[in-house]
Amino acid sequence: MLLADTATGATAGATAGASAASGAPGASLTTTRAGSWVWGVGTDWDASRARAVGLAQTLVDQYLPPAGDTYWLQRQTGPTATSGTVVTINDTAPTTDRWDLALIEVLAAP
Repeated sequence: MLLADTATGATAGATAGASAASGAPGASLTTTRAGSWVWGVGTDWDASRARAVGLAQTLVDQYLPPAGDTYWLQRQTGPTATSGTVVTINDTAPTTDRWDLALIEVLAAP
C-alpha cells in the first residue's frame, strides 16, 4: 500500500522500527529517493521523561502525561540529498526506560 498526500504529492517510502527494554531509543532505514525526509514516532512506557534527540534532528513534539508514559515525534533537520543513504533517528536520553520507535521515509514529489 502506497500512502500519498494528494495536496502535496508526497508519498511514503521505506519504514523501519525498533524497541528495547532499556537503552537510548534509535532505529535506521535506507532512503529510496533523493530529497526524502525521515520522521520517527516513539513511545516510552515506563516514565514521563523529556527526549534529548541525536545530531541533525529536530524534536517536533512530545507529550509528557501525568500517567507516566512519553509520546514523541522527531525528524531529520532537513531532507536527505541522495537515495541509498542510511538515516538514523535516535535519542541520547533517557536510557533507562522501555521504548518503541517507528520510522517512515516521506518521499518528495517526483
